[in-house]
Amino acid sequence: MESETEETSPKTKRQKLGSLEETMNTDGPQRMSHITVERNRRKQMNEHLSVLRSLMPCFYVKRGDQASIIGGVVDYINELQQVLQALEAKKQRKVYSEVLSPRVVLSPRPSPLSPRKPPLSPRLNLPISPRTPQPGSPYKPRLQKGYLSPTMAASTSLEPSPTSSTSSVDNNNELVANSKSPVADVEVKFSGPNLVLKTVSPRIPGQALKIISALEELSLEILNVNINTVDETMLNSFTIKIGIECQLSAEELAQQIQQTFGHC
Repeated sequence: MESETEETSPKTKRQKLGSLEETMNTDGPQRMSHITVERNRRKQMNEHLSVLRSLMPCFYVKRGDQASIIGGVVDYINELQQVLQALEAKKQRKVYSEVLSPRVVLSPRPSPLSPRKPPLSPRLNLPISPRTPQPGSPYKPRLQKGYLSPTMAASTSLEPSPTSSTSSVDNNNELVANSKSPVADVEVKFSGPNLVLKTVSPRIPGQALKIISALEELSLEILNVNINTVDETMLNSFTIKIGIECQLSAEELAQQIQQTFGHC
């Protein structure tokens, strides 16, 4: 019996090894295929996450793992949707106001026999704020301090304030007003018929929406919004359309926007 067991045991082992080799030969390519598919899937996922991370400001993602990137994308999309809703509401209100109260042009047509005046500079023909000082302007300069040079503004300031506002006129005759505080730096510049508002501050969630709401309350039409970030600093730029009906000076507007940072 012992000799028979010794004779059959090597044969049994060979049979088991043969069946195992057949199984490995059959399952080997399929297993390698699964591994390759999984590796490609992870590579593609990492590429998609890298693209998502490059499309949004860096401060929305604190870590580089998948959960942090997806969470930052969700927060960024939610904030963009809030800005979009505010702009759409502003546009809708403008359409309603134009339908309900259309403007009527009352200026008479010039006589064909009247002598034609020489053309003025394009910049002088553009609508500006009525409080901008002009020769023969019918508006009272009750806020003339908003248009003083920086040296005169510094000499007329009597009381210290946590926020300082200055205004000046550059070489292109574009009025510039600044309002600085420990939180933010606000700059207002008149560029042709439009106004450019720039803010520099630390990253404050929802601050762009606050500025848009403040501009809407002042009945200013927003033409373009640009939001950029450098490290932890947020740079906001708003292009605003103004006209003869505007009742704000550049310094007043800078102070109004500066107040939105004080409620953060």
